[in-house]
Amino acid sequence: MKKQIFTIGYEIPGYSEDYIDFNSKKSLMDADILLISPDSLYPHYESWINFSSGGGCYDVAASDRYEDKISHLKKEVKDFLRSGKNIFIFLSQKEDYVLASGVSSPRKGQNNYSTYKKNNYDFLPIDIGTLISSSGKHIEFSGNIIFSEFYKKFRDSLEYQLYIEDINNAQVIFTGKDKTKILGSIHKVGRGNIITLPYLNYDKNKFIKEKGDKSYWTDKAINFGNSLVDCFLLIDQRLTQESEKTPPPNWVVQEKFSTKEAIKIKGDIEKNRKKIEEIKDENEKLNKKLADENILKDLLFEQGKPLENAVIKALNILGYEAENYNDGELELDQVILSPEKYRFIGECEGRDNKDINITKFRQLVESLNADFARDEVEEKALGILFGNSERLKEPDKRTLNFTQKCKIGAEREKIALVKTSDLFYIVKYLSENKDEKFKKSCRDSIYNGLGKIVEFPQIPKSKSMKNKMK
Repeated sequence: MKKQIFTIGYEIPGYSEDYIDFNSKKSLMDADILLISPDSLYPHYESWINFSSGGGCYDVAASDRYEDKISHLKKEVKDFLRSGKNIFIFLSQKEDYVLASGVSSPRKGQNNYSTYKKNNYDFLPIDIGTLISSSGKHIEFSGNIIFSEFYKKFRDSLEYQLYIEDINNAQVIFTGKDKTKILGSIHKVGRGNIITLPYLNYDKNKFIKEKGDKSYWTDKAINFGNSLVDCFLLIDQRLTQESEKTPPPNWVVQEKFSTKEAIKIKGDIEKNRKKIEEIKDENEKLNKKLADENILKDLLFEQGKPLENAVIKALNILGYEAENYNDGELELDQVILSPEKYRFIGECEGRDNKDINITKFRQLVESLNADFARDEVEEKALGILFGNSERLKEPDKRTLNFTQKCKIGAEREKIALVKTSDLFYIVKYLSENKDEKFKKSCRDSIYNGLGKIVEFPQIPKSKSMKNKMK
């Protein structure tokens, strides 16, 4: 007979009849497996009281009802685990709720009540560690064979909304990049287990179809739900089998009690583990190199500090010395020195769907004057305004750059206007081809472009392209 799964707060496609509302107080003992998503364990449709000093709380009646629901669920969970059953928990965000206790409601203006906090994980009968809300997609799998099918099928849909620190007496299954951030684990409680897992997300809009005034799960959704239930059943079966086995005594690990084949297999496992760690370390290094290499892409769509850093890298490729400047009083996006000994001050600006306007231009002019006022500066620097307008559009679809006021001001102050999307293609070529002559001509274009929008020279065809054309 197939085991019965009940879910609280998480609807498995195709298993809507097994969904239990937090408010129902329905007994869980008819289920063999329980899945809980704590994001559903909040006070429903209750009264909230605002404090004149700020903040607020749920009123006494609402607080009592919530306390009663959480206590009921906690007892049901304890009984469930005591009977040797397993509970799966998708780690959703931790939410704190300010509740009130007392003999009357604060809504009536009386003050004979006090406040306290409960959170949506207070239904747990044990302390599973320090819960910290955080979000991301990078999830490391321990390789535990019991969860291999689950990870294989759903790895692309997993995300984390919470991680756990200071975990005790638990088997770790999933972590973040930092191995101290636990995203999934097994906690033995009585004869049962609490299994925490990263949150499994799905798009309801793609999983549900409308027909008249009714909604239906799509075939894709049903397959998703069946696969998830099958994985839970498999995990439950294997954990139950393990719990029924007698834990091996310490002395049985001695080599004299192992067959030669068992010793060989254990050695192979250790070799593979080392290879996996080496590959992980290598991938960490490659990811860092890839992130550094992709900084140039920020010239196309970024703003703020990421755009500043991308411009500095681009300028370095062009042969300039460039760096941020901040002495506590004066902060400059870039101080730039060319091989030709021209000194520039750069400012960067990214806009979503507008031209780069006169505000950033004025800021650059002020920076140039403030820099010249420093005792150690003997000659006023030249100015470059790096603009990334319509930054979220593909470069060839952009029609905006700098406002007319900006262009007039640039001509008057002899400031170069550089579109960072133009700069990207120049430095991409130079990062792939050693071409000092072209590099020099690009620097000349910037210097000769003082007072207008810089037009870079046409990018030469690369050697590989020339060979293809022959």
